[in-house]
Amino acid sequence: MAHTTEITVDWGDTDAGGLIYYPRFFHFVIVGLNDYFRLATDGKHPMERYRRAGYVLPAVEASASFHSPLRAGDEAVIETTVIDSGTSSLTLAFAITRAADDERIADGEVSFVFVDDSFEATPLPDEIRECIRARGDA
Repeated sequence: MAHTTEITVDWGDTDAGGLIYYPRFFHFVIVGLNDYFRLATDGKHPMERYRRAGYVLPAVEASASFHSPLRAGDEAVIETTVIDSGTSSLTLAFAITRAADDERIADGEVSFVFVDDSFEATPLPDEIRECIRARGDA
């Protein structure tokens, strides 16, 4: 089941033409990912907690389709759904809509691998798996 996160597009998210700069969409995906997994870390920032423990979750593959622009001041909703999880990896689907009119702005998928401080793949923590199950995802 998709988890939703609301965000506001800041002026710094836009290019000289006033449209959201496309790499910022992937930043919003990370915002949605962290919000999704707050359930696993009792409301604390998930990726910062794991980083302090010597682990990170880098993206290894990403794709997106862009349908309509966002501008500074727009409110948007990010829907985050984990569609696949392996021993040390997970893939999430995202959809971004404009809150004012529910127009689909962008969607896609991003795959991540949980790695230790030597960048070797390591199993996803049990609380991450439990969070995925609790949300009814893959």
